[in-house]
Amino acid sequence: MARILVTGGTAGIGQAVVDQLIAEGHSVIATSRHQQTASAQIEWHQLDLSSRASVHQFCQSTLWDTPIDGVFNNAGFGLIAPIESASEEAIREQFEANYFATMTITQRAMAHFRTYQQGVLMVNTSIGGRMAFPYFGYYNATKHALEASYEALWYECLDSAIQIKIIEPGFTQTQFATHGMQTSGEQSPYHQDGLSWLATSMKEGQTATPPSEVAKVVVSALFDQRRQLRYHAGKHSGSLLLLRKILPDSWFQTLVGKAVLRGKKAS
Repeated sequence: MARILVTGGTAGIGQAVVDQLIAEGHSVIATSRHQQTASAQIEWHQLDLSSRASVHQFCQSTLWDTPIDGVFNNAGFGLIAPIESASEEAIREQFEANYFATMTITQRAMAHFRTYQQGVLMVNTSIGGRMAFPYFGYYNATKHALEASYEALWYECLDSAIQIKIIEPGFTQTQFATHGMQTSGEQSPYHQDGLSWLATSMKEGQTATPPSEVAKVVVSALFDQRRQLRYHAGKHSGSLLLLRKILPDSWFQTLVGKAVLRGKKAS
């Protein structure tokens, strides 16, 4: 039985990972922005990535006094915003939560794993950490930053028994898609139609992957003894990553334009 920490464990992929770990008999620590009812199966801790005080308090928690076998950095939120009109405040909040807070927890987890000379440290990015999509530019930028940091960390841990892993889901049908997103700059007259169509397609889309399918990849990766860095998960994730790698930029941009902007492409 392993002791695993999952941030953002109340919905979507995080909740699915928590459920699967419990089903397999593991000990689970999970976080939520809001206080949760005590459970015999889950050790709950409050964590709000948007609050530096909350992140600091979490890193000082007694939960770190007992050996942890794996940490899955999953918490975060998405910002839908045109690059040209998003507010500076919204952009900074996006980076503070998704990148800086996650890296603060990453450093705390690394200190813990260095003490015990082993552990698995994982982060949930997305295929958007390897490419970018219109109106998700700032969100994608935080995921690119996490990808770069964790790839560097993978090298820095080669002489240890600490495993570094990145999970790259495609679009997942969770509350994140409809309620876990924030917006900024949507009043721009140049983007109102595109943003409206995007919101509708995200709510009504039927091609997304259930969180339980992504959770299977996450739990498998947690206990994978290979030093594999990246794991793609869900429908179209592998194929999109492959296409981004092999297609010329102009071809891939046309593909994204047809999928996200209803065929709009460079003239």
